[in-house]
Amino acid sequence: MSEPRTRRTPGMGIASRFTLGLGLVASVMAIGAAFLLLSGIDEIGENLATDAQVEMASETARLNSQQASRRDTMTMVPHRSQSNAVVQVGKGDVMVNGAPHETMIFLASPGNAGGPNSISQEFYAPLNSTAAASTKIFSLVVLVFIAFVLIVLMMASLAARRITTPLNEMVEDVLAISRGRLDTRIGAEDAVGEVAHLATAVERMVDDLIESEEQAQDLADSLSETANLRDIQRRLQPMDIPKVNNWKVSSCVFEAEGPGTGDFVDAMYEEENGFTTAWVGVPSISGLAGALIMTMTRSYLRVRLLSGMALAESLDLANYALHRDLAKGMYCTIMATRFNQQTGEAEIVSAGHQSPAVRFDAAAGQMRTLQPNGIALGFDGGPIFRNSIEVLQLQLKDGDALFMYSPGLASCPTKDGSALGEKKVNGLAKVAMDKGLDEMQKVLLQILGDEPHPDLGFVLIKSTA
Repeated sequence: MSEPRTRRTPGMGIASRFTLGLGLVASVMAIGAAFLLLSGIDEIGENLATDAQVEMASETARLNSQQASRRDTMTMVPHRSQSNAVVQVGKGDVMVNGAPHETMIFLASPGNAGGPNSISQEFYAPLNSTAAASTKIFSLVVLVFIAFVLIVLMMASLAARRITTPLNEMVEDVLAISRGRLDTRIGAEDAVGEVAHLATAVERMVDDLIESEEQAQDLADSLSETANLRDIQRRLQPMDIPKVNNWKVSSCVFEAEGPGTGDFVDAMYEEENGFTTAWVGVPSISGLAGALIMTMTRSYLRVRLLSGMALAESLDLANYALHRDLAKGMYCTIMATRFNQQTGEAEIVSAGHQSPAVRFDAAAGQMRTLQPNGIALGFDGGPIFRNSIEVLQLQLKDGDALFMYSPGLASCPTKDGSALGEKKVNGLAKVAMDKGLDEMQKVLLQILGDEPHPDLGFVLIKSTA
C-alpha cells in the first residue's frame, strides 16, 4: 500500500479572501485618493485665488488705461463679502475705444452700501479664469482615477497569480499522474481556499487510484495464482484404475471458489502385483506453494509405491524427503489406502489426516469410521514420524465400500448457518456408496447452497457385486 498523503487545511475561501483583500485595498486607496484630492484642490484653490487676483488687477489696469466704460443695461448679481462689503458681479460688454469688449465686472461698495446710487469701485477680470480652474481640477481627478485603476489592476494581477500558480502546479502533477507516475505528490503547497479543497480532493483521488491499482494487481496476481493452481490440479489426474473382481476406484475434487486450499486426490495401479493405492491429501498452505507441496508429495509417493514398497515404508521415505526439502511450517496430511483387488486385503495409513475413513461393512450392514494414528508428512524426518505410523489391516468383501475425504468437509458452513458435521458426512458417504461421487456432489451442493467452502477431495473404493 502507498504511504498516506498529508492533508492540507483549506482555510478561508478564495471569494472571502479576495473580497476582504480588495475591500482593504479599496479602503486604503479611497482614503489616499480623498487626501490627494483634498490636498490638490486646496493647493489649486490657493493658486487659482492668486492667479484670479493677478488677472483681475491686470485686466482692471488695462481696461482703465483704455478708459473702458460699462453699459448701464448689464445685469449684475449682488454678493456680500466676509467684510460685509457688497460686491455686484456681472458679465457683459464694456466699451473700449468705441468697441465692445466682453469681460467680468465687479462693483465693490463699502459697508452696507450697494444700492444703485452708491459709490462703487469697478474691477475687471478675464472670462477664462473659471475655465482654467476647471481644467486643473479635472486633470487632478483624472490622475487620481488612473492611479486607482493601476493599483486595482496590480492587485488583481497578484491575486490571479496567487490562484493560478497552484492551479498550474496541480495541472502539471495531474498530467504526470495520468502518465503513470503515481508516486507524484500534488504540489500547490501555497494553495488557499477552494484551490486547497481541490488539491486535497485530487490527492484523495490519487490515493484511491493507487489503492485501486494495487487491489487490481493483487486480484490479478491472485487470479493468476488460482489459475496456475487449478491448472496443476487438473493436469495431475489420478491413474485410470482397471475394474478387477468388481472393485471400482473413483475420485474427485469439489473445487472452491477462488484460490481454494489445494486439497488433492490420487490413485495408482501396480500392474506387477495387482495392488491399487488411493489417497486424499491436504497441503498446509494454499496457492502455488501448496501446489508445489502437492506435486512433491505425489511424486515421492508414486516413486516409492511403484518400486514395490509397502505403504507405510513409502510414506516414511516421502516424509524424509519432504522434511529435507520443505521450509519449516510446510507439511502435508494424507489418508491413504492400499488394497489387493484380487483378495480384498487392504491397509489404511494416516499421516496427520484429521478426517477418518468411512467403511461400509456389507455383512454387518454398518457404517464404521477408521482413524489410524500418524503425524503429517514433513514435520519430522526420522524416528518420531516412523514410530507414529499406525497401519490398519482390513479385509474388504463383496458389497463393502471405503470412503475417504478432506478434513475441511465436516466444518463446512451449510445454508442454514450450521456446520455440516460428522452425521451429515456419513450421510454423504452413504449417498456416494449407493449412487456414486457425482450424485454425492449434487447433494453436497444442495446442503451448502451459496456458502463458501474449501477444496474438498473424495476417494471411493466400492465393490459392485
